[in-house]
Amino acid sequence: MEKKNDEVLLKIEHLCQYFKMGNSELKAVDDVSFDIKKGEVFGLVGESGCGKTTTGRSIIKLYNITSGNIYFKGVRIGAGIRSYQDAIAKKKEEYKAKKAAGISAEEDAKQKKELDAFIAEQRAAIKAAKYDQKNCDKEYAQQCVAQVKAEYEQKLAKAGQAEKEKLQNEYKNELRKAKNTKLVTQIQMIFQDPVASLDPRLTVREIISEGLIIQGERDKEVIDKKVYEMLELVGLVREHASRYPHEFSGGQRQRIGVARSIIMNPEMIIADEPVSALDVSVQAQVINLLNELRDKFGLTILFVAHDLSVVKYFSDRIGVMYFGKLVEMAPSDELFKNPLHPYTKSLLSAIPLPDPVYEKQRVRIVYNPLAEHDYSVDKPSLREIKPGHFIQCNHAEYEKYQKELK
Repeated sequence: MEKKNDEVLLKIEHLCQYFKMGNSELKAVDDVSFDIKKGEVFGLVGESGCGKTTTGRSIIKLYNITSGNIYFKGVRIGAGIRSYQDAIAKKKEEYKAKKAAGISAEEDAKQKKELDAFIAEQRAAIKAAKYDQKNCDKEYAQQCVAQVKAEYEQKLAKAGQAEKEKLQNEYKNELRKAKNTKLVTQIQMIFQDPVASLDPRLTVREIISEGLIIQGERDKEVIDKKVYEMLELVGLVREHASRYPHEFSGGQRQRIGVARSIIMNPEMIIADEPVSALDVSVQAQVINLLNELRDKFGLTILFVAHDLSVVKYFSDRIGVMYFGKLVEMAPSDELFKNPLHPYTKSLLSAIPLPDPVYEKQRVRIVYNPLAEHDYSVDKPSLREIKPGHFIQCNHAEYEKYQKELK
């Protein structure tokens, strides 16, 4: 049995993604934390509108996150500032309340000094967050340029006169690509709708090679070779390169989406419901394709889906989302064996089985959060109920779940 890799590739800390809706605010993702290890498939499940896709889009920086941190390969690629601003506002209110209650001049000076120190600390954190958000790709590109320079300086020093010219051109090309490299391009996304995610005016060759061209690849032969290689890898043929998206079926379009994401040689793929728009036989083909690519390239995958049976087959660990919050997270087998959160139980009870006798007896569990939880006093947080199994619960529920497990 192969040894599990414990290196954390992606780490999400208290991710919040809020959207303005007139005078109010929609909390699409609210205080979500998890990490994904290198080579792992992490499944994210939940009903429509619970924030799964928004989480994926926030990770690849299609949105600027409201608050929290996103770390990829140990580098902070996303940082929000709302939590720091809220902390400053809260501290100011506390200070005002104490002052209004009446405190001595000495105590007031002490409190004011503490407040100023706290505000300075939070402002420094805001400055660092803005800097990381803006400059993480630039710093990564500088590292890549330094690596390319070091590599080719050695090669050129050893090369003969005849070889030098070829190496110079190669060096120029690689240097241009290194300057245009972004850390976030090592995370690629397969979008949910294979029709809407492909430009109808571009040929398949142009769609798949777009990332390479943006990165600075100009050698047409290299581009064509890579495009053909990717097409064959996803089960299509070279002749498809000159066609347009409308000439393909849904499953073939999704394969084009997969080819477009893996041509960039990413370390991680976010698969946003890649099979929900496809029929069952094609779903199996696309899942098997992702499995093969995972083994071939050692990919790490964040797999967003509705279908729990697909997620169980494909994922190492599963996170369950409900209304923007992560309510339960556990290894795949553990979650199906010991579902503890009432919403997870409700989801699992909805899985149909091809057995008419079982289906007649199957009882659907309906989740009603108002009836299930009393969070008026004791607020919930994500707690580890047993090693690797986390649940969103308060202290009373934590005790109850512990008894259930025993």
